[in-house]
Amino acid sequence: MRLVVLEGGHSMEREISFLTGHRVRRALERLGHEVRALDIAEDTTRTLIEYDPDAAFICLHGPGGEDGTVQATLETLGIPYTGSGPLSSIRCMDKDYAKRALRNAGIPTPPFRTFFRRAMNEMGAAAALSVAADFLGYPLAIKPAREGSGLGLTKVEGPEGLLDAVYEAFGYDAKILLERWVPGTEVAVPILEAPGEEPKALGLVEIRPRGGAYDFDAKYTPGATDFAIPAEIPSETAARLEETALGAYRTLGCYGFGRVDTIVAGDNPWVLDVKTIPGFTETSTLPLAAEAAGISFDRLVETILESALHAESPAKL
Repeated sequence: MRLVVLEGGHSMEREISFLTGHRVRRALERLGHEVRALDIAEDTTRTLIEYDPDAAFICLHGPGGEDGTVQATLETLGIPYTGSGPLSSIRCMDKDYAKRALRNAGIPTPPFRTFFRRAMNEMGAAAALSVAADFLGYPLAIKPAREGSGLGLTKVEGPEGLLDAVYEAFGYDAKILLERWVPGTEVAVPILEAPGEEPKALGLVEIRPRGGAYDFDAKYTPGATDFAIPAEIPSETAARLEETALGAYRTLGCYGFGRVDTIVAGDNPWVLDVKTIPGFTETSTLPLAAEAAGISFDRLVETILESALHAESPAKL
């Protein structure tokens, strides 16, 4: 089968995308496919038309890769692709959209307030920052709405750090969230959806960053984070967490695979984020959970590809 692996792109996670793409490409080659790696550039669409692949394996992270842009283009070209569709990608990439959908579905997510750079400039919305902070209560997480890997995220303990954290987040996105900080155990829930089957949680991955914060460096530096698979939480809590994660995945219309990032506070799971294209690096939780579940990396990649070829409109949203 003739395949393309889409990697690189223009987001701040470009280098991580290359790491993901390299591992996936090697796996696809071991599986016997003809594979071409393709960085995103001005001539990408023309190259796709000329190469006419049987399918595309998307290894792009962040804006341009997870926000529906490349998915819509591939649909226009009639090329099957891995992962979720344009609408689901848009919902998940934008934490504001995702959290509103989760909240409306009764899925627990920390309370939040949304701010736009335009409103700050044109409406004096900075005056509402203290109102939002008082409602949510400290500590707060200040984060860009449409970035991943902890980029631009700051924990704010009190009013004195609020404005600096807001401007830090605005350096990454024109839309940001103030979110109540929920202390607890950080658990990632990777999900795999085999062709014709219901989505299943591969396992619960407890994240234990050695430096205290699961930031960009902790995510991608070997040895910077320890993982417990399965997460060391009570069985009843684990069952509730798995149900909550699958509910979030379905609510946002995800397809093929994904990862739901959560905090477990006491016995209660809170959904922080849903990633439609989680990483495939050596330290990424999706392949780690698959391995713990007895699924080799090659088999994981093969299953995701098979789901892409099996998908029929309107299976992807």
